Amino acid sequence: MKRFLFSFLIVGISEVLFSQSTLSPAEDGFTITEIIVKDSVSAKELLNRATVWAQKKHPKYDKVNAVGGTTKVELEAEFKIKPKELNPPYDFTGKIVMHVKIEVKDGKYRYTINKVKHIADNGKNSGGDITKEIAECGSMFLPEMTWKKIKAEAIKDANVLAEDIKDAMSTPYKAVSDEW
Repeated sequence: MKRFLFSFLIVGISEVLFSQSTLSPAEDGFTITEIIVKDSVSAKELLNRATVWAQKKHPKYDKVNAVGGTTKVELEAEFKIKPKELNPPYDFTGKIVMHVKIEVKDGKYRYTINKVKHIADNGKNSGGDITKEIAECGSMFLPEMTWKKIKAEAIKDANVLAEDIKDAMSTPYKAVSDEW
């Protein structure tokens, strides 16, 4: 009887201990990643295209904190957002910020758009990371329907950004020569 009880306890405790080790790794959140093959285009040419895109102004969004390297270009894209109503009950006026990284190799490039978050101008209505079910400021300041509208707008903005990157990376780089 004691052996049965002892073995039962050992098996029961080991099941409880090992059952918690099967947790899956955390999701990385909202990410758009695409690898695009450009046959017979050098990495230097693709890097020049990405650098020109990062420096060029765009009417729909601002590019800030651009950093370039020998194989990649990184920056933050900021889209302005405001309610469409005249006197909204929940003022979420501010910006949608997302991190963009373009990595290049000979004949291909990869762009990644992630770390998408909402930052309000007034501070108290900031939603934070769009992958969260409830806004960072809480449902008192941004109710569920308003938060869903902000998330939908952020996803739409990320898709606009992705299309803009594809267009810019398809345009050949024109070097300015110093000869005259």
